Amino acid sequence: MRLNRRAALLGAGATVAAGLVAGTAGAQTPLRIRRSAGDLTATSDDVVAFGEAVRLMKRRRDGLSWDRQVRIHHVDARHGNGLFLPWHRLQLAHLERIVARLTGHESFAMPYWDWQEHRFLPAWVTDRDSPLYERERARGVDELDFAAARWAESPYTARLASDDFETFCGKLPEGQGMVEGYGHNHIHALIGGAMRHPRTSARDPMFWLHHSNVDRVWATWHGLRGKNLYPADWTALTVTGFVDAAGEPVGDLPVSGALETRALGYEYDRLYPFPVFNVPEAGPPGATRRVPLGGRSWTLRAAAEPGSDRMTLALPDEAVARMREADDTLMIEAVGAVAYAREAALEDRSLEIRLASGGRERSLGSSPTFVHIPEAGGHHAHRGPYVLPFRFGEEVLNLLAAADGPAVVSVAAEDLLPEAGRPAPQGAWIELKLTLTETRWA
Repeated sequence: MRLNRRAALLGAGATVAAGLVAGTAGAQTPLRIRRSAGDLTATSDDVVAFGEAVRLMKRRRDGLSWDRQVRIHHVDARHGNGLFLPWHRLQLAHLERIVARLTGHESFAMPYWDWQEHRFLPAWVTDRDSPLYERERARGVDELDFAAARWAESPYTARLASDDFETFCGKLPEGQGMVEGYGHNHIHALIGGAMRHPRTSARDPMFWLHHSNVDRVWATWHGLRGKNLYPADWTALTVTGFVDAAGEPVGDLPVSGALETRALGYEYDRLYPFPVFNVPEAGPPGATRRVPLGGRSWTLRAAAEPGSDRMTLALPDEAVARMREADDTLMIEAVGAVAYAREAALEDRSLEIRLASGGRERSLGSSPTFVHIPEAGGHHAHRGPYVLPFRFGEEVLNLLAAADGPAVVSVAAEDLLPEAGRPAPQGAWIELKLTLTETRWA
């Protein structure tokens, strides 16, 4: 690949669409192919182009500057709700067009970094001489095994073959989906430095490689589940804040135009293998499925005490007794959420959700906070509480069978920077819907 540095510095380059108009962008040119960062080297065309674009953008002070992209994410990005995925997809698609224009590499596609398949950061982002290096990352991150570190923190994540829309994508006005709360947030915290907070995270080139992979997760779920699950009132919404390849604002863009990657001019070299997160059921010899016979549900909710970051919710005694005597015919579906006041005190925390009984406990989810604090002059989203989902199923039966007494779900906001001596954040509420279904194997 040949980079036209002179043209780039003058703001000229390849001709691309001025904005990503939903359903039409990229129709005149071949699809850009996003490839795995682990399969690329420092001399791969897309890596060279991305590095050169970062170098050039950091020297600019106009609409095509690196600072502008950081600011866009700080002010206008959607986090913690159902617009998280389309907003970030469109910012990334616009940046691809900017890189193509500035470098002349018209087929540029952002590499994706899959922390499960390629467990360490790519060598070409940890090289101190690379424009893709960020000096403020966490200490030791260059040698960190991200897969081991991520799974050590929480056993939960998205289920690509079975999650419904709200569980996967999130809720409105506030409520993270599983892909955000238990995949996206962890990687931001593990990389550290600028990546820890929305106001600075887009400064680290790893932000873009990470979000390319998050987008790939969505593309996989979309192909398996999503096409018939998107609510009409959600697809009718718009997102905003982006600039085009000329550095000009593009205005509001419809969510409906962000559902198909091919409509935006790109696709992935490969999606997630199926089913990556789902564990097959195992029953008696010859049995393949459980047939529901009936059951019961409980809806529970508790508010936090004033001044406390800790909340608890006792499971109904009747439900606990049935789970303690359960065999493999009982199905458990527990879906809940915890909420905290959206405030600076919630930054650099980890929300730790646990089930405890008889002196024993089990994690029901752990998620580092990634809190978007609204700024004057920004959009009017993110005015409500910070909401994180959690869930559990039959994996809690061993704990309950080995313990006596009440079973309690609790959440606390662990301080990841205890040396700062900050006040605790204010909890809001915890809620849970627990459903026990009697079944037979067939």
